[in-house]
Amino acid sequence: MLRAPLASRFLPALSATAVVGLVGATRPLGATARAIAIACVVFAWGAAALFRRSDVRAHATVVAAIAAMTAAGQIDAGVPYGVACLFCSLACLASMRAARAAPAQEGRPSPRASLGSLAILVGVAASIAAGLVYGLPRLAERIERRISAMFGADGAETTAFSTTMVLGSTRGMLASDAIVMRIDGPRPEYLRGAVYDRYAPPYWLTTEDGRALATVPAGAPLDAATTRITLVRGAPEGSDMRWFLPAGACDLRVSSGKVEIDAFGVARRGRGDTPPTLSLRVDGCAVPPAPVLVPTAHDLDVPAPVRSSLATIAAGWTASAATPRDKLEAIQRELGRFEYSLAVPRQAGVDPIVDFVTVHRAGHCEMFASAMVLMARTQGIPARVVGGYRVTEVNPLTGRAVVRDRDAHAWVEAWIDGAWRGWDPTPASESLGRPAGALDHAGDLLSIALDRVVGALVALGLLGTAALLAGTAALLLGVRWLGGRVRLRRRRTRDAEAHGLPLPCFELLTGALASAGHARAESEPIEAFARRLGEVKASWARDAEAALLDYAGLRYGGVGDEAVVVRAVDRAARAVRRARGDAAGPTGTT
Repeated sequence: MLRAPLASRFLPALSATAVVGLVGATRPLGATARAIAIACVVFAWGAAALFRRSDVRAHATVVAAIAAMTAAGQIDAGVPYGVACLFCSLACLASMRAARAAPAQEGRPSPRASLGSLAILVGVAASIAAGLVYGLPRLAERIERRISAMFGADGAETTAFSTTMVLGSTRGMLASDAIVMRIDGPRPEYLRGAVYDRYAPPYWLTTEDGRALATVPAGAPLDAATTRITLVRGAPEGSDMRWFLPAGACDLRVSSGKVEIDAFGVARRGRGDTPPTLSLRVDGCAVPPAPVLVPTAHDLDVPAPVRSSLATIAAGWTASAATPRDKLEAIQRELGRFEYSLAVPRQAGVDPIVDFVTVHRAGHCEMFASAMVLMARTQGIPARVVGGYRVTEVNPLTGRAVVRDRDAHAWVEAWIDGAWRGWDPTPASESLGRPAGALDHAGDLLSIALDRVVGALVALGLLGTAALLAGTAALLLGVRWLGGRVRLRRRRTRDAEAHGLPLPCFELLTGALASAGHARAESEPIEAFARRLGEVKASWARDAEAALLDYAGLRYGGVGDEAVVVRAVDRAARAVRRARGDAAGPTGTT
């Protein structure tokens, strides 16, 4: 095949770099899409520099360039993105066309044929660009809506951790292995992310009383913190981003130096908290934790239809209990007899909690927590539902605790003895899910490495990343050129040995000696020639004698290392030329 010109070889990688750089400089591309785009760009440059076959190289670079364009198009980047995609598509098509060109074509194509080919290229490229511009954002939106529907949410405010939670919203999360955060230091068992005090079937809501925000200092000294929590895939960007903290967290430290905490003790994450890391302490606090709102009327409210169904059952379960604590323990004990399940049908027209308690007696953590809260309220005990994560996994490869989507959890906080105290009615042996395996731990380690690479590229900025890519491409080209020179040298050496010809370095040395007046006769053995040179009164004589003897041993006896012998013969040839004042002559090996 005809080798594609150097320009067409790097066109896909160069154009994909331009697309990703344009989008990254003008739009807030998500971390995952940015990482994929950068990885594809790096692969495109590497394939263009290292792959030898033109057809394989062209296919690899074009696929990587298209993948980078697709990753960069996960947001609505508008007309500039479309124009960039048009030129990138043209570059990819031109590269493929150059790679497919025949090695021998008689004559040049007619102007009409050239214009026709150009029109086809532009048309195909424009179609691809239009599809990317108008199709990708809409496709991404549809996928997000489907995922939201899987979680049981109808909008951004009905997610598992916001001011509104629809029952069943964590079901999809509980089946996912995606990493949410990592924890260094002593690990808390529960991390709070939302508190709900009003039940409006099938929703749990955070009332206005609990939404009131107060700004607290979060600049504690580094040595004051014992636990560090780093979000990997936190709450969606917006006005309701959250930290996930244990109850009673104190001595907080974030990059912005302040944290907003609502009346229920839930911390909100600000846009300036980059990187998304928070340090804290849970005991021995220098500064006490932010206060949590005492019980209100909402913490005893139960919708009338639900109360009529649950009050009698709760009274029966707690008949022998004398104190609020005893009643909570009795309710928790009875709920422990229920079955944990993520897929349970519900009876139509019946409140989901009533159905859980009276009909199916099976469900996941949201159902257990909701039932305990409502039944406790029927007994006059203020209670709330808490959403967050349960920490159960430690990666032995890193020593860090790892929190995944499947660790999403709901539990209860009840007002006992003048304080809010946690209760978890979900059967522990059932709700922990499958244990983490070796693949999970290895995947976490790889994810950490990817996060660091992406973070370093983001810190470099657009120009720094472009410079790094250019330097990497130059290095890869240099390695390839050097490898080609080494292979060529070895091939010539093998050819010389196969045909009984002297090595090129030997011819250089004998030529230099002949120019100096010490020619070798055709019938003179190399050893005899070397000994004759050793008697010459010259600075190079001893080196030339030793190099020729080593060369004879390698050539006719297979003794010694070829690379070492070749270098010695080269040095001797240079010494002879320098002695004659001919340093400008060719002295390198071939």
